Amino acid sequence: MVAASARNHEGSDTVTYATPGHLPLFADLLFTAPADGTYTCVLQGTAYSSLTGSYHLTAVAGKTWLEADDGDRVGAGWWQNPACESADSGGACTYVGTGPARRDAWVFYDDGTPSRRWQAHPDAVSVSAQANLELTTCYHGTASCATAMQAHPRGKNAVVDARFEFIQLGTTGHACRTHSTTARRTVTDDAHHAVGYSFLTGLPVDPACGTRDFLMRIYVKHVSGQTVKIDGVQSGVTSLTNGIAFNNFG
Repeated sequence: MVAASARNHEGSDTVTYATPGHLPLFADLLFTAPADGTYTCVLQGTAYSSLTGSYHLTAVAGKTWLEADDGDRVGAGWWQNPACESADSGGACTYVGTGPARRDAWVFYDDGTPSRRWQAHPDAVSVSAQANLELTTCYHGTASCATAMQAHPRGKNAVVDARFEFIQLGTTGHACRTHSTTARRTVTDDAHHAVGYSFLTGLPVDPACGTRDFLMRIYVKHVSGQTVKIDGVQSGVTSLTNGIAFNNFG
């Protein structure tokens, strides 16, 4: 299993970084061992560029790490959306924007992701959920979007609203308790690929709902600017948009 986050570096003088010149990236992965044994986890950083010159990444001491929980996260669940190759020559990706793109979309819900319910453990006192949503701007001439989705020249940028929801279902299969967090995101054409992180922690499991079943989804609505692609699984293995649910026992 592979999970990744990507973003173009916007330069040392950008105003979008908390620390000038320092671009933080986080990639979360829930690994389920197929059998008892010893497994190796790797944190890999790669610099890609079609421009001439020498480019590199620097692992900053004290600020670069691979953090792993070697305890058994009993009953944890993993979501990832469908295949979406970089150039999307097969038209498999989901887009939100203008023209032929959708105006909005539900990630993990109506984007071709297999329908999935997650059941909280009977002994869990609460649950937590998190998700990484990676978006790519589709400016004219990019190699990362279908040609039909390229509506504006580079520099237009994009604004989207995103709402992360973790829903406890009732006995009829409909929403009983909805937990959510929202964010308005600007994705610049300089960044081009940009991942956003959402968290909902310590959510109570309401016994009045009659089930311990939960549904995860992310609502994405285009506000202005470039059409954006919702990145998915690439090369059949690398997940760029994904979610995790946990049981909390203490």
